[in-house]
Amino acid sequence: MIAAVAAFALQPFRYERTIVAPRASVVEVDPDGRMYAHAAPDFADIRIVDGDGHQVPWREAPQPTPIVQRPLRVLDRGRRGAFAVARVRTPVPVDRVTLVVPDRRFVGTVFAYGSTDARVWTKVATSQIYSVGGAVVSRSTTVLLPANDFRYLELRATRVSRIDGVLVGTSSRTQLVRVPASVHVADASIVVDLGHAHTPVDELRITSTTPRYDRPFAVSAHGGVVVTGRLLRVGGSGTTVVGIGVRTRYLRLIVDNGDDPPLRGLHVAVYARPRPLLVEGGRPRPLTMYYGGRVAAPNYDFARLPVPGEPVPAALGPERSNPEFRIVDRRSVFARHQSLVTAALAAAAGLLVAAGALALRRT
Repeated sequence: MIAAVAAFALQPFRYERTIVAPRASVVEVDPDGRMYAHAAPDFADIRIVDGDGHQVPWREAPQPTPIVQRPLRVLDRGRRGAFAVARVRTPVPVDRVTLVVPDRRFVGTVFAYGSTDARVWTKVATSQIYSVGGAVVSRSTTVLLPANDFRYLELRATRVSRIDGVLVGTSSRTQLVRVPASVHVADASIVVDLGHAHTPVDELRITSTTPRYDRPFAVSAHGGVVVTGRLLRVGGSGTTVVGIGVRTRYLRLIVDNGDDPPLRGLHVAVYARPRPLLVEGGRPRPLTMYYGGRVAAPNYDFARLPVPGEPVPAALGPERSNPEFRIVDRRSVFARHQSLVTAALAAAAGLLVAAGALALRRT
């Protein structure tokens, strides 16, 4: 009986694919482009069935907490030649530092040094900081640090009058991964094709081989602008990191070159955070995933309880058409047979008219 119910439940789903999973209490599945394109945006239409035809609970993996930056007491600050300098002690290792700078307009460089004893210092990062623009100001004073165990940081900044404060944070987010894409370049624009609709995008990294530039840009998706900013390079690597949160197949980057030649070697790399699904393990094989149907979101205890153990990676087989798929018309009888109902009403109206005419003739 349960198998019959499960088979009936599979009829609304257009697609199926096998989950190749090891024996474990919980397995982890990474969605791919076809899943993003064909499943519901929130994955509400995903169902997983085990080898006995029973439904298998699943959930989205918990997302990391957002980055929170907190101010630190500055132990020492001032100037050292061409540098504005500030030194702080970090209670725990950090990977993100933001400088509080009073200047309204500047383009400078920050050199970050780390130490475990405040005596021996190691340079750990270099980053460009700036505050530029006209009516709309583009400003960035954040330095990203590699993984480290330093307890003291010294920040040395050029082209600013002083450093008034230091904010630090520890990123608990999952490392972003590169999203495969094809890039088509014109003089002032780039079209990025991610290959599948509804592909998540969290970050763009824009580069150019032109050694110096400062130009406005806009990124559009779905026919509208989703983010604007400035591409800025004054020496250094020249990578502009743009935070963005969209789900799309196509992105278009447009650069305002003004009267300057187009940027040389312009390129866009796309990154996104992983969005894995956790699937309850210990079920008879094979596990089959179904999606692409208009159904309500599932409701599992598994989605609310703590995850039992460390997830083990699983793999998705190729996407196939579900042989049991058929469109189930859930409309009322009247809605499904509207033309017949209309014809019947017309016939009834005709009979009433005829009956009325006959009655008049008899009188």
